[in-house]
Amino acid sequence: MQLTISRADPDLGRVEEAVGGLLDRLPLAADAHHQVITAVLEAVSNAVRHGRREGGLGWVLLEAGVFDGSVTVTVTDDGPGFDPGACPDPRAPERLLLPGGRGVFLMRNLMDGVEFAFPPGGGTTVTLRKSLSAAPGGGASLQGEPRMDVSTRLSGDVTILDLKGEITIGVGDVQVRTAVREALDAGATKILVNMADVTAVDSSGIGELVGGYTTANNRGAKLALLAPPPKVRDILVITRLITVFDVYEDEAEALASL
Repeated sequence: MQLTISRADPDLGRVEEAVGGLLDRLPLAADAHHQVITAVLEAVSNAVRHGRREGGLGWVLLEAGVFDGSVTVTVTDDGPGFDPGACPDPRAPERLLLPGGRGVFLMRNLMDGVEFAFPPGGGTTVTLRKSLSAAPGGGASLQGEPRMDVSTRLSGDVTILDLKGEITIGVGDVQVRTAVREALDAGATKILVNMADVTAVDSSGIGELVGGYTTANNRGAKLALLAPPPKVRDILVITRLITVFDVYEDEAEALASL
């Protein structure tokens, strides 16, 4: 499979559908399916944002297939390159509340192998590998489903944001940011972000949750998370943000505690 991704309109939904369609045909466990999708979107997002030299190409190339028992995805750009070994650890206490800097870290933690190559003529190729599992049951693609829907309700003095869909770059991340700011501008002092129906999150989405938490704190308000699904909780654990947010599994408990 090969995709050419425009920098002007990267359409990550199309990327997700194409890669998800490939994964759906493979003997890949559901959690691994989600991990591959998340890592690929991180690689594409990084390439679109940072991997272009002045006067260079207007696109990023993605190739995916199965080789030697692993699903393998390469993402190639024509940018100046970077030193992956110099990427700081986003789990360091002084970096936990920074909105960005988690992309390469998540790729390395979600995939079985991540390699960076820098051809002499310039550019970067990221190769992502995930071993195929004997356990089938991929993660059915979300074709036709809304990318993100946010609804707001009040319970006493708590503003509850019910999220449904993906908190990902250019889609759900913007909507979450807007919903949190609108709630604060309306005078909310306690915000509960209900994540029970969140289907995916990437580093941009995590960055917006961190940004919302910081903005709320700066305004003297509280922001907590409710019922993050296992794949979202895994990312919170990997990034150590589980130690930053108040996370509740039960709405009644959250309302009583805020």
